[in-house]
Amino acid sequence: MWVWIKRGLVVAVLAYSGYAIWDYHRAGYFSRPEMPEGAFSISYKTGLRAILVDVEDQRETRRYFGFPMDVPFYLKDAWSLCSPPTKDERPKAEKFIADRSMIGERFEVVCRIQVDNEEVIRGLITSVPRL
Repeated sequence: MWVWIKRGLVVAVLAYSGYAIWDYHRAGYFSRPEMPEGAFSISYKTGLRAILVDVEDQRETRRYFGFPMDVPFYLKDAWSLCSPPTKDERPKAEKFIADRSMIGERFEVVCRIQVDNEEVIRGLITSVPRL
């Protein structure tokens, strides 16, 4: 009887470990580039993979929402560097928030991918208070 319980526990541990490794791979963490000092990363099921730079990590008190932009297929799984919007992007960011009606939502970063000498906007990230 104890043999079957032990085997069941081994199978459960192996299944959980296998799922955890698959989920880590699906999120792209095996291909994540080296991160700058003080940065943190978030991977979304939509394919947006973001390394947030120059932003305080408030994941314990805020929920981060990613809004991916339409990009060519070969950029969908690429990691993007995300930073606060520039002065030129700030009015568009404020309009993006104003068009949405989530109380306490704030615009955090614009995610960009550098392709050759061109910059591609990969997505936007906002946050709301965690309740």
